[in-house]
Amino acid sequence: MTIEEKIKIISVLAGSLVIGWLVKRFIFPLLYKFTNKTKWKGDDLVIESISRWVIFWFFLAACLYTLPYLPEILKELISSLDKNFDFTAGDYQLGRNILAAAFIFSLTMVVARIAKGMLQIRSSRDDSVIPTTSILGNIAKIIVYVFGFVLILQTFGVAIAPLLTALGVGGLAVALALQPTLSNLFSGLQIIASGKINLGDFIQLEGGQKGFIRDITWRNTTIETAQGNVIIVPNSKMADSIVENYFLTDRQITFNVLVGVGYESDLDKVELVSIAVAKEMLEKFDGGVKDFEPFVRFYNFGESSIDLKIFLRVKEYADQFLITSEFIKALHKRFNQEGINIPFPIRTVYMNNK
Repeated sequence: MTIEEKIKIISVLAGSLVIGWLVKRFIFPLLYKFTNKTKWKGDDLVIESISRWVIFWFFLAACLYTLPYLPEILKELISSLDKNFDFTAGDYQLGRNILAAAFIFSLTMVVARIAKGMLQIRSSRDDSVIPTTSILGNIAKIIVYVFGFVLILQTFGVAIAPLLTALGVGGLAVALALQPTLSNLFSGLQIIASGKINLGDFIQLEGGQKGFIRDITWRNTTIETAQGNVIIVPNSKMADSIVENYFLTDRQITFNVLVGVGYESDLDKVELVSIAVAKEMLEKFDGGVKDFEPFVRFYNFGESSIDLKIFLRVKEYADQFLITSEFIKALHKRFNQEGINIPFPIRTVYMNNK
């Protein structure tokens, strides 16, 4: 190999790295500016994913260009060890296959990242019934990885049919050994496909635990309580349990506050005052439904009071706690101003002096 050829090879390899860096440094920022102007976030994801591999791809292209010179380079390097060393057409093809496998592997990484990101974008864009969870993202990535692995095997001329047959037979044994894990996996897919439980929903479990759905993985469902604690439920149990979903049909909920007033109270006045205070609270706080008309229902003659329920409506389940607290304080103050008595429990004892 002449000195000119060596310089040419070094120049091509080094030039590919420089050109790749220049493209990433100057061309991709322009593409980012263009995609940021569009409403669709998918183009941002595609550009960002490709930019991570652009230098590597330029270098692979340079390696492919210089591949015909590789036998001469290796001959000079190992000539002192083996005088009879020689390269065949098969060795050259092997080099091409290795470069092709490297490109397929990098492309698989890009497509897997885009596939997972597209699921997230679609879910956030149209509030899809199918939420973006870890299990869906991982399944999408696994499918892409498997497809890429098959392409790499085909690149090296490996027959896929016998391999699939062996995997099928071995898969039966694995399925029996991993039956609980597979049960959780398919239960998680069933939960997602049904659309009855979605990310961000506030639910109450059969055992009374309440919280927001944060993730559905291949093994369990993660629920975050209002106190910030985490409840982890296996998907198989989640699919078989009775769950109350507060967000499925409408996130707004109607709740009630229990109050007791003295028997001497004017109940019409109690009703008007309670409704007025309730409307004031709903209009004052962001979580209240402004156009909702609060109402009162008297429901019981208690031991020391006439009991009533005051119904209010909030935008989400968690909004009721602040409004309930403020409503109780405001109602107590208003009842005192109006002379409405909230009695203590009273028991009258008659003494029979015989």
